[in-house]
Amino acid sequence: MNKRFSITQLQNRYLLVISVLLLLAGCKEDSPVGNQPPDTFMSIEKIDRQGENRLNTSVYLTWYGTDKDGYIHHYEYSINGAEWYVTTQRDSTFKFSIDPGVDTADVEFQVRSIDDQGLVDPTPAKLIVPLRNSPPEVAFESSSFPADTAFSVVTFRWSYSDPDGDATVAKAELKVNEGSWLELDRGKIMVSLRAQDPKALGTVKADLFYNTDRNVAGTLDGFNNHGANIFYLRVTDQAGTVSEVDTSDVIFVKRQTSDLLLISGQPQDINKKYRELVSTTYGTIDAVDFAVDQGQYQPRFWNPTFTLLTELYDKLVFNCDQSLFTSPITGQSGLLLEFAAEVLQNYTDGGGKSLITTSFPAGFNPDPIRGALPVDSLSTTSGQAVINPDSAVYALDGSGKKLQPLNLVLGVDPFVPTVDAEPYYKAQLSKFGAWAGPNVVGAVRKTNGQVKQVFFSVELYLFRKNPADLQSLIDDILLNQFNW
Repeated sequence: MNKRFSITQLQNRYLLVISVLLLLAGCKEDSPVGNQPPDTFMSIEKIDRQGENRLNTSVYLTWYGTDKDGYIHHYEYSINGAEWYVTTQRDSTFKFSIDPGVDTADVEFQVRSIDDQGLVDPTPAKLIVPLRNSPPEVAFESSSFPADTAFSVVTFRWSYSDPDGDATVAKAELKVNEGSWLELDRGKIMVSLRAQDPKALGTVKADLFYNTDRNVAGTLDGFNNHGANIFYLRVTDQAGTVSEVDTSDVIFVKRQTSDLLLISGQPQDINKKYRELVSTTYGTIDAVDFAVDQGQYQPRFWNPTFTLLTELYDKLVFNCDQSLFTSPITGQSGLLLEFAAEVLQNYTDGGGKSLITTSFPAGFNPDPIRGALPVDSLSTTSGQAVINPDSAVYALDGSGKKLQPLNLVLGVDPFVPTVDAEPYYKAQLSKFGAWAGPNVVGAVRKTNGQVKQVFFSVELYLFRKNPADLQSLIDDILLNQFNW
């Protein structure tokens, strides 16, 4: 069947075809819709806080962006209209700053999105962040203080912080008792104090030392020498806000009364014997017992505390044994002489005179004390050396002096002296097992012919069968050999 169309119908169909062709022409790839900029939004639109409810300077912020015709490639943020910083994150914790001398501030935070074609959001998201300055904090490290008593020197550590950033702390100050505040170096957190006149009695000025530096860094007044002391600490931030004052426990500081210091590290009955021996010879002495009460009076920090203490004295007498001590600061265990070795070496090198008597544990390696003491090596053989009650240790100076023990002395530690030392005493030994080794039990070090150190690797208090002989040896060392 033939279909016939009117002119009107043909015109309508022609117009329809033209419209379709025009529509198809508008969808060609070479005529795209233009790239649209992204949008950026803060997760919160406003922070409404006033007074004490304002935020501290550490603030967590989040944001996000959208793009209708692509994706977000990265973001940029700016603080108070300053430089823009690039980030790919959508959150971060910011440490804002407040100008010195200002207690509060409103910070303008802006963030904008950048899409995959580099187009930037022309209307960044904005947020006003209300801030307030937070007070700084300061504290003594209580475990660093001496127990309840200090011997001439008080050493401690301290620390400070600020929620607005430790760099905002502008000043740290220390005082003792009713004295004046003294500004501290905030970069040096170990402080030692020692009376300018350690023999004075009552309220005096004290020299301040930092870390292990032996140079005086400041002077503190109000220090109670041979009396009770309380220390106070505070810090101030750049806005002028002062921390709460931290207060130490009461520390009794003993004064110096002699130029000879007896350092003891054995049970009290043994320490008493040495104290009687030394004081009988020398008269007034100062004495510290590092073994009493499980060693709680040993220095928390051998250097600087023991350094600053020993340099006050012309002579030291040190009696100890093979007992192990534990540092309350580091938890490290060792002999007292191991802890004291560095200080003793510096003391001797600086012209100090010392008499040291000790014994060593089986298999002891003398490396940690070599240099501080004139011990080069000990026997490493099995078995042991002993000294019988009818035997002795005897002087090598031709004097004929000898000391005999009250009882059998087991586990004797003869040694090979270092090249800078001279043998002083030898022992008449008996040997058990396969023991073999030297028989030197005493050595001396000299400077220009003058004795500066006398060392015994036997505990002298054991050799008192004839007490007068032992007392004579102590007399000779302290009054004659050290008399220069």
